[in-house]
Amino acid sequence: MSLLIGSRSKAGISASTYARVFQNVHHNFSSFALNSNAGVDAQQLAKKDDGVQKRTFSIPTKSTTIGFSGAVCLATSSKPWQLTNFGQSFQVVRKLSAASTNEPDDDMFVDGKPTLKYATTMRKSYASLTNEQILHFAAFKIPEACRECVIRDVMMVDQIEYDEAMEVFKRIAATNREGMHLYAFPFQAGFTVAFVGGFVSIPLVFHEDTMSWFNTHFVTAELPPPEDLETWLEVGSASWGWMEPVLGQVSFFLLCMQFARAQLHNLGIRPYFNWQRERRADRLAAMYPRYDPEFLRMYSKCDHLSSPHKFLD
Repeated sequence: MSLLIGSRSKAGISASTYARVFQNVHHNFSSFALNSNAGVDAQQLAKKDDGVQKRTFSIPTKSTTIGFSGAVCLATSSKPWQLTNFGQSFQVVRKLSAASTNEPDDDMFVDGKPTLKYATTMRKSYASLTNEQILHFAAFKIPEACRECVIRDVMMVDQIEYDEAMEVFKRIAATNREGMHLYAFPFQAGFTVAFVGGFVSIPLVFHEDTMSWFNTHFVTAELPPPEDLETWLEVGSASWGWMEPVLGQVSFFLLCMQFARAQLHNLGIRPYFNWQRERRADRLAAMYPRYDPEFLRMYSKCDHLSSPHKFLD
């Protein structure tokens, strides 16, 4: 089955946005229903030269209720869907066919449960999925699907089999990991400073020897007599004179930064993270210009900063 999307804008819809279009299908459509009545043949409608740009994408799953705020047709090669205009809504109808392969067979489900014969046909790896299914999952940034897109593109460009293309992909993946530790350093440094600083602040406030050492080297304030430093709470009271401004200012600064980060999150902005991810993706696409840059960019963005993604298959 294929989804024909008509758009009067000059920019067409790319294959990578297919899943996002399909995901929003139930939200953005007007009103559609299945019917056996005859209507306007979708394939004939697609051939009309009405100035509307059209792109065709494959839909891996069957849908019974769909809709879109534009000109949409559904068609198959042998059993075309038909489109009928009812004012501002459309009604999708399909010609009935006894030879339809989309309907579940009796040996697939019994009492709403899959049969053993049907269960044995389940695909257990991304390598066994169809191209349409791979594109669908890759648009949702699933690393295994993004990897599969790159591998199949390598197969097509280099005219080689899957195992050979996998070796090429391993070189591409190794290239993508180059310099990754530099991009990850700001995140690692921030974690280290916060983690160490949080634990170090405890003895600086409540441990007498640590407090005295810090006071001797960095504060030089007059300490209370020994009888007023007999408990850890008294030590904390003595050190709080110089620790309060530091801890209070740091706490207020982090509170402001946390609030600012929350607002950036509401705006969908991650300045450094998005910058380094786009930079890595552009670099990988530039280093392998013979392969599809969109597939390379999708895979690069799926890779983790801390360590390579562990693929499921």
